[in-house]
Amino acid sequence: MLPLKALLRLYRAHPWLLLMSLAGLTLGVTLVVAIELLNHSARTNFVAARSQLAGEANYRLAPQGGLDERLYVQLVRSQPSLNAMPELHAWLKDEQGRSFQLLGMDLFNPGPLRRLFGATRESEPDFSLSRTDSVWLTAPEAKRLGWQAGQSRTFVLGDEKPRPLTLTLAGTFEPGAVPMERLLVTDIGLAQPLLGKAGRLDRIVFKLSEQEATAVQRALQAAQGAGLAAHPLWLEPISPALDASQLGDALALNLTALSLLAMAVGLFLVFNAQRFVQSVRRPLLAQLIILGMAPRRVLHWLIVELSLLATLGSLLGLLLGSLLALALMGQLTQALADLYGPNPIDLLRLSPASLAKALVLGLAGTLAANLPGWWQLLRQSPLALREGNSRPPAHPWQRRGLALAILLLCALCLWRPETGLGGALFVAGGWLLAMALILPDALRSLLGRLRARGPLTARLGVAETLYHLDRTAIAVMALQLAIAAAIGIGVMVSSFRSSVEIWLGQRLAADLYVTAPKGVAGRKGALSEQTLTAILAAPEVSAASRRAVLPARWQGQPIEWAQMDFIPELNAAYPLLAGRWPAAPDEVLASEPLTVRLGVMVGQRLNVTGEQGPRQLTVTGVYQDYGSDKGQILHAFEGGAVQSLALFSPDPERLGDRLRGQLGEQVNLLPAPAIHAAALRVFDQTFMVTELLKLLILGIAFVGIGSAFMVLGLARRGELQTLQSLGVGPRHCRRLLVWQGAGLGLLTALLALPVGYGLAWVLIEVVNPRAFGWRLAFKAAPLHAVTALLLAPVCGALASWYAARRVV
Repeated sequence: MLPLKALLRLYRAHPWLLLMSLAGLTLGVTLVVAIELLNHSARTNFVAARSQLAGEANYRLAPQGGLDERLYVQLVRSQPSLNAMPELHAWLKDEQGRSFQLLGMDLFNPGPLRRLFGATRESEPDFSLSRTDSVWLTAPEAKRLGWQAGQSRTFVLGDEKPRPLTLTLAGTFEPGAVPMERLLVTDIGLAQPLLGKAGRLDRIVFKLSEQEATAVQRALQAAQGAGLAAHPLWLEPISPALDASQLGDALALNLTALSLLAMAVGLFLVFNAQRFVQSVRRPLLAQLIILGMAPRRVLHWLIVELSLLATLGSLLGLLLGSLLALALMGQLTQALADLYGPNPIDLLRLSPASLAKALVLGLAGTLAANLPGWWQLLRQSPLALREGNSRPPAHPWQRRGLALAILLLCALCLWRPETGLGGALFVAGGWLLAMALILPDALRSLLGRLRARGPLTARLGVAETLYHLDRTAIAVMALQLAIAAAIGIGVMVSSFRSSVEIWLGQRLAADLYVTAPKGVAGRKGALSEQTLTAILAAPEVSAASRRAVLPARWQGQPIEWAQMDFIPELNAAYPLLAGRWPAAPDEVLASEPLTVRLGVMVGQRLNVTGEQGPRQLTVTGVYQDYGSDKGQILHAFEGGAVQSLALFSPDPERLGDRLRGQLGEQVNLLPAPAIHAAALRVFDQTFMVTELLKLLILGIAFVGIGSAFMVLGLARRGELQTLQSLGVGPRHCRRLLVWQGAGLGLLTALLALPVGYGLAWVLIEVVNPRAFGWRLAFKAAPLHAVTALLLAPVCGALASWYAARRVV
């Protein structure tokens, strides 16, 4: 342990080295942990919420508008061994604004939902329907909520027309294999009057083999012939994990990229700190080798020291990351609720796998970044170690060769589209890393041109900065990484917003949009025939288009099947990127994400399965769309439920007043400007988390540059004392250091501008098409560049000013 104590004594004399090593790693691990937990919690909660409604079921029958309960009775009578469960479902909110699911089911025959209550029938609770407002909770959830049996609580039901709903906890039960957070269970006979759905069902879930599914499908067709269904009924496979696979993919990709970037910046700072440690430890290492300790033995103790530092920094990062995830969970919940409707996704779930991943990443990254340099240093003779240059080795040709190799690999990934999203992400990361490796050469060239210009103080500052560039190179590279990433992601988000804004301006071509209020389960409502007749009969309506969007699958992938009336007034709302408008009943348009991500081409025939059953459709054209990253087909309206109307009128205000007076709250009337503003508000809310994390990464980089100047100031005490002996006062020395920090920050920001815009091009032209299937119009967004140019020199000046106060 004596060598380890000797090694650790350095940090007692120079605590800034310890702080710099821990700060970079801790902050990097913090963001990795926070984003891993956010992504894991959102997806896990989403799947859990879907699994609570499905249990072991593998098929569901959930048509728009619900089902007549007599259909379920007929199915059970015709197939006595049918493993099925009728359900009613609603989203509720308590007084704290937390989302709960209310599930109405057959409590006395759980069928495919038996896993909610345990693996055996003996573990099922004893339900007693003594009250009409009775609900049941799992015992752990009731304890967490502080809800005792017999107590009543008031919830809010519905969004458009909320109404209070008082429920009484009748009892608790032990949970089964399915997560049961925020789930209230009641009998379907009680749920029908509570939700105002007498004689109706929302869905039926089944656990069926392929042969049983075929038999049920035949029975459904027979039920339609008996008048129990107005439209064809088709079974739909259930896959909660697949439903969640698209959950916030654009947001999740941004967050994951930011977390890895934060980790890279943190490891740069750790590497930079260890380079300083190498420079001041040379005499101690030489002394240990002279006293008889083998270089490999010294390296062993260095590994122990690095492991201790990495473990401490990573554990602090795990703690801070969990707290940061908890703080950001509300923001992410609101963003995903705006996109996907209510979900109990605000529960933070600690994932051992995510925590272990971040811990291993911190340990392995620290050791991989620093052990090669230590081993190369120990291969020198003791005399060379003791009397050698304390400046860290630069290895310019190795650095340049690595940058060139990375750029060649990036070019290969661009040239070969089959490398997919992984190749696109490698191009983005490789571009940042290669430009960071080239940065010292670019700075050296710029400083060399500036050294012979300006007054004496300026020339002295430039010369000093150039001389010590090897010591500050790593911190400056980390700063460039952070600034370039902030610019690139900011420009990409601005371009995305600009493209969405242009797309909304095209798509919202009508004067007024009419939708039905949402159902109690949060699903899209349908306009009644009487309402449609009244609206279309209004004299102010010059043209109208009916629209409905239904879930469908193509080759097992979930897509959207949109239907609308193809009227000439809407042609401009769907500018075609290729092909022509459909002219036959079996012809459709395909959205751009469907063609890019799933390879659909003009002229291709698609076998699509939806609520209306299987259908063969031919793609005649491609249109631009940012409304769905799943992909969408656009079909001429063929009848059925109408979810919305697009109305054209020479006097939309008068039309709106007439419909409000005539229909009241039976419909939602939305002018195009209101929809436009609401959509952009959701967009801004969605990417708010990205903006917050960008600021945190910039903060990490500026902490690194400040620590580098502090350690550099300690190493330059002898030089500063020489300047003071030549007549330069302490005030002028501090001013010199401040101008050096500001100048280095400004030059770094200037060199980061082309790197950031290059990253933006990669994100817009490569990553987004491969990840989501849409292409964006490039927008320069100069505000991001101006912010970097203003912020970098100010932060560099502040960091060097603080360091100057400590060393001068």
